[in-house]
Parts: sequence; C-alpha cells; structure tokens
Amino acid sequence: MKRILCLCYGMLALWSAYGQSFIENVYLTTEKGIESIYAKGDTVKVYATVEKETPALLSVFRNGKPMEKKEVLLHAGKNEVFRNVYDEASAIMVRLANPHDKKDSTTIGAIVAPEDFRPGFDMPSDFRRFWKKQLKIMRREKMEVKLTTVEIPEEDRDKYVCYDLEINCLSFRPVRGYLAMPRNAGRRSLPIAIYAHSAGVLTTPWTKAKVRTALNMAKKGRGSIALDINAHGILNGQEDSYYEEMEKELHDYSSRHITDHETFYFRGMFLRLVRALDFLCSLQEWDGKRVLITGTSQGGAQSAALAGLDKRVKKVVVDVPAMWDMGGKLVDRSSGWPKPLERDGINSPAVEIAPYYDASSFMRYYKGELVINVGLIDLTCPPAGVWSVFNVCPSSSKTIHPCAWKAHNGKLSMPSKEGQDKKLKAMAKYLDSAIEEYLQ
Repeated sequence: MKRILCLCYGMLALWSAYGQSFIENVYLTTEKGIESIYAKGDTVKVYATVEKETPALLSVFRNGKPMEKKEVLLHAGKNEVFRNVYDEASAIMVRLANPHDKKDSTTIGAIVAPEDFRPGFDMPSDFRRFWKKQLKIMRREKMEVKLTTVEIPEEDRDKYVCYDLEINCLSFRPVRGYLAMPRNAGRRSLPIAIYAHSAGVLTTPWTKAKVRTALNMAKKGRGSIALDINAHGILNGQEDSYYEEMEKELHDYSSRHITDHETFYFRGMFLRLVRALDFLCSLQEWDGKRVLITGTSQGGAQSAALAGLDKRVKKVVVDVPAMWDMGGKLVDRSSGWPKPLERDGINSPAVEIAPYYDASSFMRYYKGELVINVGLIDLTCPPAGVWSVFNVCPSSSKTIHPCAWKAHNGKLSMPSKEGQDKKLKAMAKYLDSAIEEYLQ
C-alpha cells in the first residue's frame, strides 16, 4: 500500500513540477501530417512530444467507440504512444489526458481507407416522391414577399443595398433573413450565394441572421445576390426578450423524438430553403446559372438538403456538416448530429423516417461542385459519416479536406496558439477560396 501511495504522490509531484496545463505542453502528431489519411495495411503511428517527463492517460477510439485506455509515462522528447494496422475503413482518435483532470487533454485523429465508408441508411425507395409532394404542397401557396430596406454602414451605402426579407412558407415560420447585393446591379449579372446557419438555441450569436454576414457574402468574388437565411424563421433585429422567449420554445428542437415524416422539425427548415431559392431565382439580377450554398454543421445539413432538392444549386461548400450519416449506429459507428438513433433507439420510428432527412439521401442526386472541411476528432459530426456521404455523391468535382486536430467547435487540439492560428487559417482558406472563385 505504501508503494502505491508513494507512486501516486510521485506522479502528482512530477505533474506539479511540469507547471502548465497538459494541453499546452503535449503535442500529438502522425507521420501523415494534417490530413492523416492511411491506406489499408498501413501502420498508423501517433507520437507525443513533451519537454519534460509527463504522466498521461491514453485513450484510443475507433469509429467513435472506445478501444483502449491505460496510463503511460511520456519521456522528454518524442514518444511513440500508439501504433496499429487496420485492414478495413477506420476512423481513429488518440487522446492523452492529465490523469488528474481528464478534461485537460489533447487529441489527434487519423483515417484509414476513407473511400470505403458507406452511409448507415439506405435511401428510401420513395425518397424523391416524398419530397416532390412536399414541394408541390409548398408551391401551391401563393408566394408573398416582404422586403424592407435596412440601414448598412456608411462606407457600403453607395455600393450595396440590404433588405430584411420575409417570405411565407405554409404553416411554418416564414423564410426570414437578410438579403444583400451590389447596388444598381445589371440584369442577369449576379450569382446567388446562400449562407445557412449552424445549430443552436436562439440566444447564441451564430444562429441569428446578420446584416454584416449578408454584406460580406455580397462582396465576395465580383459580387453576388447574398442571403443570410435564419434556420428557424425567426424575426430579425429584435430585442433580447424576443429571442429568450423563442429559446424557451425551441431549446429542444433537435432532440425531439421523431414520430412522423411530416412533423419532423427539419421539414420546415428544408422547405424554407427551396422557398427562398424560388424567390432569389426570380430576381432580374440573377445570372440564370450560378447558385452556391455554404454553411457549417447544421448549415451543412441545409446545404445538402437544398442541393439534393433543387438542381439549380451548382456549388456546395461546407464545414463539419451535420446530418451526414445519421444512421451510423446501424453499421457500428457513431452517427451524425443530431444522432436520432442513439436517442430514440434502432427499433424506433426514427429508423424509417430519418433517412428522408439524411444528407446521404439528398447528396446521391447532387452533381455540382462540392468542397468539404472535416475534423478527424469531431465527435458531433464524425469523419467516417461525413466521408460516407462524400463517397456516394456522384459529383465529378468534389474535394474533402481533413484536419487531424480539428474538433467540431472550431478549435484545434494543439498546444501552440500560433500553430492553431496557422492551421485554422489554412483550413478556412480552402472554403473561402472555393467561394471566391465561384463568385468571380
């Protein structure tokens, strides 16, 4: 017993001597760099570099499931902490944590034979028929559009115009967002660019449409008809009390049990996108050819839905997209957000209904350009699921950019802030350059 206590005290003393937090001092790498893509039969190796001898708790995950956990002692310098060979598609995560505070950790990911991943759901045989019916019902309702000019920064007023947009959409909340474009644009001169929002309750800053977001998108390339569309159809520019009330109403929207094809919350969200595009394509300024949609997380889900429902969409640019492979649990891996099978179970109605809303069904019909950023340590939208949808998309112009240290929250699991900033800028450049190039 004394030997055990001495060892524990020794480890604590060693950690105390180390000084800074664990994540600030342990740097994980693989031999494949930022992308960390391996072929079947390759040896996956992970290294941890530290300045001083450091105790750590090692955890290994495959396809989102824990495979190994043990305590290790890292020596000063570069340590090989993991190696294995895989003969089938695998998404690997290796995490090192402070043994006394598991939240103080750093993680790296690698992916093996990603081209072999396939979605957990099969596409329903009546998928197209179901959505054609929904669109037909929506389009029967006469479109009513409200455009209200909003004030923009003085330096932009001579060149751009911005509107608060509202369009009716069945019994759902209307399409709402901000529409911006170059002032006095010529007929058939501009592409369309739609920005779709991430998930969240309504008091979080990334869920609200903003004038600045619409203006920034309108300025990209040589200018565009830019719509920052709110995912929930909520009013723009209201007092905090309004959003607080809406938050109470919608706080559980993504976790509600799925019981019916036509009452699933995302039906309204996806139909609003098509309604918005119908209006945007009616504007005389649209060039009649180019339509782009972009978004992160839930914005990636909306992007896939619109791309699959409307052939006018020609480019999709997404970051860590949600609802890509919600059926992962059926093939023994983690599902994509909002993980309905993990919540409702594999014997629930969700198994039959969720495939109608899964990106794997929508993207099977998309043949335009596709650009994706994916995080190899993303637990919310796991890389295996994102890749599975990428693989079934028939586009002849598609690229996917993985990052070994990227989680879903946009942060990187790296000790150096300078290193994080450099990697994040590189990743953002993939998406920004793809959008800029298309809007030229």
